[in-house]
Amino acid sequence: MDAYISNELLIETNQDVLQHLEDCPAGSELLQVRFRLKDQLKQAVNSEPGPSALRDRIQARIRDEGSIWEGRAVWPRWPLAAAAVLLLGLSAVGALRLWNSRGSSSEVTRTAHDLTFSEQVAAVLKIGISDHIHCVIESHSDEDLLTSEQMAYEMGPNYEGLVPLLKAELPEGFFISVGHRCDVNDREFVHLVLKHSDKVVSVLVTEREGLSFPAGARVSSVKTAGITMHQDRLQSLEAAGFQSRGHLAFVVSSLEHEEHLQIATRLAPAVSRFLEQL
Repeated sequence: MDAYISNELLIETNQDVLQHLEDCPAGSELLQVRFRLKDQLKQAVNSEPGPSALRDRIQARIRDEGSIWEGRAVWPRWPLAAAAVLLLGLSAVGALRLWNSRGSSSEVTRTAHDLTFSEQVAAVLKIGISDHIHCVIESHSDEDLLTSEQMAYEMGPNYEGLVPLLKAELPEGFFISVGHRCDVNDREFVHLVLKHSDKVVSVLVTEREGLSFPAGARVSSVKTAGITMHQDRLQSLEAAGFQSRGHLAFVVSSLEHEEHLQIATRLAPAVSRFLEQL
C-alpha cells in the first residue's frame, strides 16, 4: 500500500492494485484515508519550517565535512540524523494538527471516492510518461532530427499520416523533430517529439489492450471538442491523455501547466479524429 501511494510500483502492478480495489471497498477507503493523511501531513510539515540557524549550520557542516572520492559524495552522518530528527518532530506537529482537525467520516468517504478516480487516471497516464522518460530523457539527444520520409518509414503506413496532421496544428515555433515506433515495458508506442527552442513535448499513441481511463471521473479532466482529456502532474512532468475506441493517446512535457494544457487541447481533436479512422 505504501509503495502504491509513493508511485513506486510497476505499471502492471498498479493495474493489479486498481483491479483489486474495484472489488474491495474497505481497502479502497483505507487507501484513500492514507492518501488524505499523507497530503495533510505534508501540508502541516511544510507550514512549520525549521529554524534558519539550524538549516545554516547543517548546510555549513555538509560543505565543510562532505568529501568527494572517485566521483562519489561521502556525507557525514550527523547532518542527516539531525535532519531526520527535525522532520520527525515536525511530522508529530503535523499529525497532531491533523488529528485535531480531521473531518467527519462522510467527508472522508467523498474524498476517497474522488481520489480513487484520480489514482486510476494517474496509473494510465504513467504509461505515456514512462515512454517519454525512456525516449526523450534517456535515449535521444537534442540534435536528433528526422526527415518526413524517415518518420514515415519509422512510424509505418498506419500512422505516418499523423505527421502532416500534427504539423498543421502545431503552436507557432514548434516543429516535429522525431517520429518513430518504440517499445517500453513490452508496450509498443508511436512517438512524435515536438520541439521549440528548449521546449520538448511528446505525443504518444499506444493500443489500449484492455486498458482505459476510468468512466465518470470527475477530477483532473477537461472537455475539448467533445473529448474527455485527463491531466495530472507526475514525476515532475505534465501529462494529459484521452482514449479512442482502440487507442490511448498522451501529451507529455516538462512545461508549465497552462502552456502544456493549451498545447494538449490544441492537438487532441486532430489526433482523436485520426485514431477513430484507424
